[in-house]
Amino acid sequence: MSGFPMGLPMPRWPLSSAFRRTPPIIRIARLCTADGRPAIYCEDVVEKALAKGDYTIQDFKLPIFHFLQRFCGIYPYLDLTDVRPAAADAALAEIFQVPMGTPLLNMEEVDYDIDGRPVFCSSEYFVDGIFRHTVMRKKL
Repeated sequence: MSGFPMGLPMPRWPLSSAFRRTPPIIRIARLCTADGRPAIYCEDVVEKALAKGDYTIQDFKLPIFHFLQRFCGIYPYLDLTDVRPAAADAALAEIFQVPMGTPLLNMEEVDYDIDGRPVFCSSEYFVDGIFRHTVMRKKL
């Protein structure tokens, strides 16, 4: 819930029958900065029916996990994230204050509860040069 363009691709829900329809949603957009420089743009999506109680825009200022726990009774257990390169389109170029076509890292995430139900999804874009992303692989 910000003044930033909302024309970005909607995060993809998993292909389960529960999400084949488009339920009413709460969509929260955030821009995180590092030393005043745009660093991460994130859109979180949760089904509106999961939210209980009276919440205000102030409740979305904290990380999404606070909202999920306090107003939805949801405690995400794990997430599956698709990591891929992206190029800044007009909307992302404006958000990040970079030229169109600038390389970005995109992470499309679906979070699940302990019972394996999808509880929210997130689409995140990272500008280069601020974060280092590392993958650790462990044999089970």
